[in-house]
Order: sequence, then C-alpha cells, then structure tokens
Amino acid sequence: MSFRPMGCSLAANLGGLNMREILSSIGAAAFLLSAVNAYAVDLPAGAKKVTMEEFKAFADGKHVKVEIVDLEKPVSADLVWSWKKGTITGKADVGGKMIDVKTKLTFKGDKACSNGKGEKPNCHFIYIDGDKFYEVRDDMKVHAVSTVG
Repeated sequence: MSFRPMGCSLAANLGGLNMREILSSIGAAAFLLSAVNAYAVDLPAGAKKVTMEEFKAFADGKHVKVEIVDLEKPVSADLVWSWKKGTITGKADVGGKMIDVKTKLTFKGDKACSNGKGEKPNCHFIYIDGDKFYEVRDDMKVHAVSTVG
C-alpha cells in the first residue's frame, strides 16, 4: 500500500485500504493536480532549480517538515532524506490519520525520485528558496513544500 508525498511514495497501512483507491480521483500519477485544490502553492520567483548534488548537501540527514499541496486532502509529514541509506523515512498525517513512511530514494537525471515497494518511481525537480525546497512536477506545478530544520 502506498501514498506519495514528496515525489515520494509513503508506505502505509490504513486498515487494509489501498491508498490509490482512497485517492483515486488523482489517478495513476498520485501527484497530478485535482480539478479544484485549496492547497495550491506557487513556486516563488526567487527559487533556484538545483542539481541533485546541491539538493543532497541541502537536505541529507536533516529533519524536513513537508506539506503536500496537490492532493485532495491536507497532508503533512516529518521526514528524513538519507542518501547513505537511500531512503525517505518518518511519519505523515494524511487527513488526520498518522502513517509510517519508508520509501526508496533515487535520482533520475536532475530529478529526485521515490517509490514504494513494487511501484514505479515518482520524480520531481527540486527548487530551493531560503530554508525551503519545492518539489515541482513536469508541468511546473508545486507538489510539495518542505522546510529543512
């Protein structure tokens, strides 16, 4: 079972429900924007697209407060990105339900990718502005805003 914040998949067990079923209106690519979204965020004009080496230096091993902004319900998480372990781990609040997160962390060109067991990777461009990084979809819509602590 999985859920994708951060370009990531979040491995979760929500009473036997498949997260894809719960978020079915989002479609096969769980990071696509739904028709009406009260959580949409614009990429700041000053945000800089970074390489994966720059992103690694910025976020590796640090606690990150994540807000997923392109899903139908609010999602927030406290995650740690570990390049050494190749994982993204932590806890997420999905519409009031707490779930454990453990996904595989990879890279594809200039995108950070994550995926749950048996799933295709979901990848996003990374932009940094101050202490925040933005995961940005191919259509240039913001998927998630994360604050490095």
